[in-house]
Amino acid sequence: MTEEDVPNTTFLKSVVIILGILIIGVASLIGVTIYKRVTKSAEVANVNEIPVPSIATQATKYGALDVSVPEGVDVISINYEGGLMMVTYGEEGEPTLVAVISPATGQQLGLINLRP
Repeated sequence: MTEEDVPNTTFLKSVVIILGILIIGVASLIGVTIYKRVTKSAEVANVNEIPVPSIATQATKYGALDVSVPEGVDVISINYEGGLMMVTYGEEGEPTLVAVISPATGQQLGLINLRP
């Protein structure tokens, strides 16, 4: 009988090792992602339980609010953001003054002068 040459399997072994490492890595990544999503949904459920006060109930606490408009300027816009009302005054569409008002209390918290 003649002896047959054994094929070199070093390359094949290295490919199998690399693929095994990649499979373990991807499986770990999938496990971590699933764990994060499961724990995140529990946190979101707790946040959804916090009651958010409506603007209408806050507005009824102080009644009517009288905002004094400075002389020589007109109201350009009124914005409500972050629990504060901002009234922008100006001349001919150019803003010059911003009044910051708390709708919850009806008080003017401050003025921002836009002219240098």
